[in-house]
Amino acid sequence: MRLGDTSFFNLFALVASTSNPARASRWQVAGVTWTRRVSRHAEADFTVQLDIHTLQQGGRHGWTLLSVQESWWDGARRDPFRNGRWVHLTDGRRTDVLRWFGARQDELDAQD
Repeated sequence: MRLGDTSFFNLFALVASTSNPARASRWQVAGVTWTRRVSRHAEADFTVQLDIHTLQQGGRHGWTLLSVQESWWDGARRDPFRNGRWVHLTDGRRTDVLRWFGARQDELDAQD
């Protein structure tokens, strides 16, 4: 798994949904503060929505991760016609982030 690849985003979505079933805007997961904000803009012929996630772990090997999913719909707003997602490490080391997500994967695997 690499930061920003498909397997990372699949695990990211799984950890987000299982750790926050009530869909709160801020929660804690294994020492990480996770914040989710939604920004939406609608016009007559299109809608765009940004789901913005910020994950922060403090301490000696602290890190901050920013992830955004961008979705566009036409005026009928059925299925999105454009989806984009990206991730950016704003502070800390990539290996620490991947280690944290790997530990979450191990926890999920142990529940099966």
